[in-house]
Amino acid sequence: MKAYLDNLPTNRWALAAVTLILIAYPVARMVVPAVLHAVVPQVVRTVLQLI
Repeated sequence: MKAYLDNLPTNRWALAAVTLILIAYPVARMVVPAVLHAVVPQVVRTVLQLI
């Protein structure tokens, strides 16, 4: 498998990279705001309790 991956042409690597970016970008656009929305209020509550 390693030999196969070492011998892949550059355009195949580029196609794989573009595909991964096209998949990861929308997922990150949905997941990151959801995580921030879930975590930030809890952090604010914790800080306010400490004061």
